[in-house]
Amino acid sequence: MELSLLISAVIFVATYGAIISGRVQRSVAAMVGAVLMVVAGLYFGFYTEAGVIEKAIDWNTIGLLLGMMLIVGVLEDTGLFEALSIGVSKLSKGRYFYMIVLFGLLTAVSSTTIDNVTTILLVTPITLSICSELEVDPRPILLVEVLFSNVGGVATLVGDPPNIMISGADPSYLGVPSGGFSYMDFIHNLAPTVIICVVSSIIAFKLLFAEKAQKENSKIKQKALRSLLDRDPTTVVKDWGLLKKSLSVLFFVILLFVVHHELGLMPASVALIGAALILLLTRPNVERIVSRVKWTTLLFFAGLFVIVHGVSETGLLTEVATGVMNLTSGSIVLSTLAILFVTAFGSAIVDNIPFTAAMIPVVGSMSNQLGMGSSILWWALALGAGFGGNGTYLGSSAGVIAVKMSEDHGSSISFKYWFKYGAVVMLITAGIAALMLTLQIITGPHIPFLPG
Repeated sequence: MELSLLISAVIFVATYGAIISGRVQRSVAAMVGAVLMVVAGLYFGFYTEAGVIEKAIDWNTIGLLLGMMLIVGVLEDTGLFEALSIGVSKLSKGRYFYMIVLFGLLTAVSSTTIDNVTTILLVTPITLSICSELEVDPRPILLVEVLFSNVGGVATLVGDPPNIMISGADPSYLGVPSGGFSYMDFIHNLAPTVIICVVSSIIAFKLLFAEKAQKENSKIKQKALRSLLDRDPTTVVKDWGLLKKSLSVLFFVILLFVVHHELGLMPASVALIGAALILLLTRPNVERIVSRVKWTTLLFFAGLFVIVHGVSETGLLTEVATGVMNLTSGSIVLSTLAILFVTAFGSAIVDNIPFTAAMIPVVGSMSNQLGMGSSILWWALALGAGFGGNGTYLGSSAGVIAVKMSEDHGSSISFKYWFKYGAVVMLITAGIAALMLTLQIITGPHIPFLPG
């Protein structure tokens, strides 16, 4: 083994170990690992200073995240999510299982437009407040919100950070379009599976939470419930003018995402156009909006890109891909299922963002070796990362955030509690994904019941 390959592997493993352990803030671990990888790369020649900026960092992903964070930063001032949450509570009429399902569907739908991490950040505090008012256990509702945000986010390009990363995969990989995967590519290939998984998960929740729902229904504070049912959701909207302008820009951005491929626009360009437009039209306090951008998340992504690119340049990930290909004997079905389940179980242990970053070059190398028809591998990666992240709360950033906010509120969600329900949903959705991917391979590039 070449020394450069060995050293890059050590840096990679050490960085991921630090991220998994949680002893070092993950953005710090990623940045330190990136610096070490660049130093090693400059010494061994697999990196140049210009190469770090031009090739290693996926600026499409960074730009897309930044643009959407700015748009959501303005939306926070409208009171939209408070109004939606009160509306959902009224719709449930205080029935606990309906609250679980409806709040879950709210996050699933929201996560198709706004990334699931931001959705959880916005919805969780409101959920905790409503549950506290009704004196019911918030844990099942929070759990389902995260599970559904991860599942729903898989359906679109912007819904899940791993999807954003996959959309920016190097077009030199076979199966990746010249301009990267489009917004409609994700919807066409992933949305049918997501819809089936959401319906299946609701059935599973009915079985898993039946006894719990009965107990909580008897505990609901009736006076607080009547007060909640009498509340008008529109009264919590802080600024109707701001809301109308913000939603207009958001719908315009979604429309641009739908046609961005035809217009020759990268997803990052669409998000940044939307961000510039919403700041221009609403004239907010820019300093306050910019302070809401998750800069540590952007640094985390940048660091991961540098680390993974360095490992890729040394040839280590090509060796991994070749090993997987040998195990699957070059079969497109076995290779697809291998990526799906390796990513799903890996993402249940490691946050699905760094795991996806590591898998993209592996999938790219496998697609080059398989040849034509290998675009299915990328959809297997997206489904595995999104659904696998539900196995444990460590599997997704949304899960980690929800658990921390729940603990701060006094309702601790243990690893065991999460695993008891999350692992079931992960296995159900991954199983459905395996069937859908196999069907897609057998029937050709398009799923039979979806036009296109």
